[in-house]
Amino acid sequence: MRFITFNRIGALTLALAAAGCAAAATPQTPAAEGVPVRITVTAVSREKGQEPPALKKEDFLIYQSHQRRPVLDILRESGENNKLDLYIVVDEAIQTDVTLDYRDISNFVHELPSTARVGVLFGLNGTVTGPQELTGDREAALKALRIPLGRVGAGGGIYLSLADLAKRLPPAGDRRRAIVFLSSGIDLYRGVLDSQPGLNPDLDLAIQRLNRSGVTVYPIYVAPAEHFSHSLFLVSNGQSCLARLADETGGEAFFEGLITPISMKPFLEEIGRHLNDQYLVTFAAKPGKKSGYESIRVSTELSGVELTGPSGAYVPVEK
Repeated sequence: MRFITFNRIGALTLALAAAGCAAAATPQTPAAEGVPVRITVTAVSREKGQEPPALKKEDFLIYQSHQRRPVLDILRESGENNKLDLYIVVDEAIQTDVTLDYRDISNFVHELPSTARVGVLFGLNGTVTGPQELTGDREAALKALRIPLGRVGAGGGIYLSLADLAKRLPPAGDRRRAIVFLSSGIDLYRGVLDSQPGLNPDLDLAIQRLNRSGVTVYPIYVAPAEHFSHSLFLVSNGQSCLARLADETGGEAFFEGLITPISMKPFLEEIGRHLNDQYLVTFAAKPGKKSGYESIRVSTELSGVELTGPSGAYVPVEK
């Protein structure tokens, strides 16, 4: 029989304890396997009026179905590198007095960085109309702003309009995309019941396609045309749809009660702050057996900073 002396036992115990401490001290890094997926992430300071600090790759935490995924690369989109493609999409079914806010929109567009490109489109019957090419010429883009039709029937399928736009966008390269969306959010294309945010399949489709194309949406509520503005049920559904659209694409929705904003300036200024501090973040997504949409979550352990991003991403099959 083989005996182990006290010294050997002590040495063995110390070795095991040291190994345990070393294992505990080693951070658990996620596996690097996966397919690269790029998303737009916005950094916002928790201190009102303060600019967030510049972030490093290790400051970004990306989770896919509760599992942390490796961050492969980040590209800060600010200053001279603020390569933004911005679409202003106007719902044809909103009240025509929205034109009173066009001056605020014009000032907002003129204050965008010189590297930004702009396009103005109108949502109509499941599609978008207007110049299809983005331009760096601010005046040329703003000339497309006009009075909306102001008829509820004209705006049917407004979320199909956004889905149609997202589907037709060309590859973005190292540019990012955003939409300022002027709408009541009310969509009766499939009936009153499906106008609710949890029951509208067209809203689901729009969110998926917008996330696949890397588009962040910033809705601003504008009262609907005709008598629909007097229906609290429909207005509530519309605003809830806009809130979900913003939340799941990484944007923010803006409301001034149940009316068209007296001035959009404070809302547009807030959107401008968001657009001035964004990152293109590439992470290694875990692919499934087939390509599809996966739930993701973006966060950070850095104090004083809040990160927002899309709630889902399209993950292709690994090749």
